[in-house]
Amino acid sequence: MLAAKIAVKGGRSNRSFFLGAVGQRNDGVIMEARNISATDYAPNHHAEARLVRKMTPDSTVWVARVSKRDGSWALARPCEGCQIRMRFVGVRKVIYTIGPDEWGVMVL
Repeated sequence: MLAAKIAVKGGRSNRSFFLGAVGQRNDGVIMEARNISATDYAPNHHAEARLVRKMTPDSTVWVARVSKRDGSWALARPCEGCQIRMRFVGVRKVIYTIGPDEWGVMVL
């Protein structure tokens, strides 16, 4: 739920969705990030890529995609580039939205 709230926090997007990510580091600290560009698909603009810079080994990341139209959740599985970045820093698990009230889990 927190990742979904972070996704819409920015409120500006030319896309039909918002995307947010929340991570809990191994020291218990919660970090957050969201997509920063509505038109650029550069991997360093992805919420997961921005968040991973703040993570420590054994972190857990939650990613949510929220429809701008009706607020429903949609598939937010991280792209291959973001998965590689998360593996590199030692993120252990990614939980992402699949659809309304449905989550997927990726163990890295």
